[in-house]
Amino acid sequence: MLFHLAACVSVAELPPDVSISPSTAAQTSKPSSTPFLPATVTPHLTNIPTHTPTQTETPLPLEGFLPRLAKDVKPVSYLDTCEYLAARWDPQNAQPGSVVVPIMYHGIRKEGGSVNDNITVTEKYFKQTMQHAVELGFQTITIEQLAAFLQRNAYVPPRSLLLIIDDRRLGTVRNHFMPVLEQNQWTLVMAYITGVADQREWREIKSVLASGRVEIEAHGFLHNGATYFTEKTSDDVIHQEIYGPIQAFEENLGFRPKVFIWPGGNFTPATVAEADKAGYQLGFTAYARGPVMFNWIPQGEPERQAGNPLLLLPRYWSTAAYVNLDQAVELAQQAADFANQNRQAELDWYNRYCSAHPRAEMHPMEPILKP
Repeated sequence: MLFHLAACVSVAELPPDVSISPSTAAQTSKPSSTPFLPATVTPHLTNIPTHTPTQTETPLPLEGFLPRLAKDVKPVSYLDTCEYLAARWDPQNAQPGSVVVPIMYHGIRKEGGSVNDNITVTEKYFKQTMQHAVELGFQTITIEQLAAFLQRNAYVPPRSLLLIIDDRRLGTVRNHFMPVLEQNQWTLVMAYITGVADQREWREIKSVLASGRVEIEAHGFLHNGATYFTEKTSDDVIHQEIYGPIQAFEENLGFRPKVFIWPGGNFTPATVAEADKAGYQLGFTAYARGPVMFNWIPQGEPERQAGNPLLLLPRYWSTAAYVNLDQAVELAQQAADFANQNRQAELDWYNRYCSAHPRAEMHPMEPILKP
């Protein structure tokens, strides 16, 4: 199944950080109701008695987790409700409330240097953010783990972190990230611009990948102001930016990229459809909508209009990552509490409307993601 910023970010075209504000994230009012949307997954479940509905019975809406998010941001689901519930409550899968926090990095300025843009962080702030993640109990996951989690709720640590550094920043990887990765047994994803890399650079890339701590994924081919995706972008440029990295990866690394990190954060419905056609499983925007959970992707109106939530995943900006980690933990706990409170209702719904699906042995009621 395919699932669907300076040099990197088209800053002028993006709204300011729209992540959950601390005051908003702290609110714990009961979430309101929202239905889930359809798709497919194969669960491995046993031992829940089922109820066979009449052929004319229409499923009642099932209450979904809908916390208070930033203005115009709404959680989007992508799975059939029966398949979602089966995978959600399978005791071998990730526990309800498990959260993944993607963070987008660009530059890290050495101590004593000045920061003159909104995408670079100081070395001190970077180290503070990484230490805060450790203290909160976050562990990094790989792209393969993320894909399995989003597609079928495969197990990930309850507080998972995905570190992504955009553009061609091998020096930043070596000098700043690698000590942190080695100290904490963590991993990092390089979102790489491939069209300008020469053979010397490819050798350096292979050296970094050989550490086992770093992955590489596609971030466009030329990735410049003339190639950012808009409604006026030519078919030739679209093909170059989406398919060019695939050829470059195959020729120089021997494998295909699984993820498309949108150059400049720009995308259109047509380019999202083309990235899906090209075989990319996941994609990341430059919008800081919030963390992601299984069958739960926070999106703004541009992403919702483009469709395919798995190709339009949000990322927090490194410049606000310290507080965003706290917000993600709060939201994850709210989601876990919601799951505890609604477990029986979800089980009853599954029994009533999901007779065609495997019977299930459910996750235990307690504990679910307690600090």
